[in-house]
Amino acid sequence: MEVFTIFLSSLITIISPIGVVVDTVVAEQLRSQVASVEKLAVRVDNTPSYQPIAGKIDRIRIASRGIEIVENLRIDTFDLETDPIDVDINKVQNLAGIKRLQSSLNKPLQGAFRMVIKEDDLNTALEADNIREQLQSLVDTVLPPEAPSFNIIKLQIDFITENRLALEIELEQAATEGESPTELAIAAEVGFEIEQGKKIKLTDLSAVINDRKLSSRFANILEAGINDRLSLDIFGEQGFLVRILQLNLNDETLDIAAFFSLSPSEE
Repeated sequence: MEVFTIFLSSLITIISPIGVVVDTVVAEQLRSQVASVEKLAVRVDNTPSYQPIAGKIDRIRIASRGIEIVENLRIDTFDLETDPIDVDINKVQNLAGIKRLQSSLNKPLQGAFRMVIKEDDLNTALEADNIREQLQSLVDTVLPPEAPSFNIIKLQIDFITENRLALEIELEQAATEGESPTELAIAAEVGFEIEQGKKIKLTDLSAVINDRKLSSRFANILEAGINDRLSLDIFGEQGFLVRILQLNLNDETLDIAAFFSLSPSEE
């Protein structure tokens, strides 16, 4: 979601008060909104050239390499292309936030993107404090209130092949006074597939916890519980439609292609 937020906010510069759209200006606006980027190319198509005065753009194409939209999370490739854009030029000049952007749209803002993440970059991110904090918050949210709390000590991912990956996780349960903390060492392997472009479904989950194999019954229960949270329809509440067109994982990279659409807000 943050990928789209950063891109869409660049409309502030793309549609300028004087109606002039310059590729390099758009690129600089994007650079200013990400943590870092190694290579960035932007092309804005307009026919006729005065269309931005009316808040219309034919197409925007962005190609980036080595981009950190979130600090310490390097994305090897992020390419994006939009369909024609049509906004209310008066509203976009005072734009602040996604809801305001939606109110400026005269028609849905949609397009497609491709994202490639390398295994090494992902594991480097998992060691960073800011990423670890977000994952810890996710763990705290997923666990039921009555469950004990666990802190993440280690998390490492190993891409295998044919859309399968392995996880190595070390967790530590907070100890009561006078007791030693309980540690959990988890080694898991899981596959995944895409259902109707809108749901990531885990398959064939297996795990070993502190040298004891997780029963298939409990693995199925855990798998089902996680799958219930992996629908892309959750973005619909924020006005986004996201559909995965292609997802491939090999022993080095995760490659995702998807379609997105942001609908105008109802007023």
